[in-house]
Amino acid sequence: MILRVAKEQSAFLFQLLEGYDGLANYSTLDAPVGAGYRDIQLYPAPDMRVELDEALKCIARSVDFKVL
Repeated sequence: MILRVAKEQSAFLFQLLEGYDGLANYSTLDAPVGAGYRDIQLYPAPDMRVELDEALKCIARSVDFKVL
């Protein structure tokens, strides 16, 4: 799963994901120079996809992102 978030909101999204310890690992994908967004690849923990989807619904209340 890949999330696209505005560059200025990416650090906040990272902090929120860290708060859901053990739910998923993530990494930032390469973006073109000057891009105003960050693409974040999520790697859900085994058997945690439903919980990740619920967490993303909660996070979406605070951070605007798009699932690619």
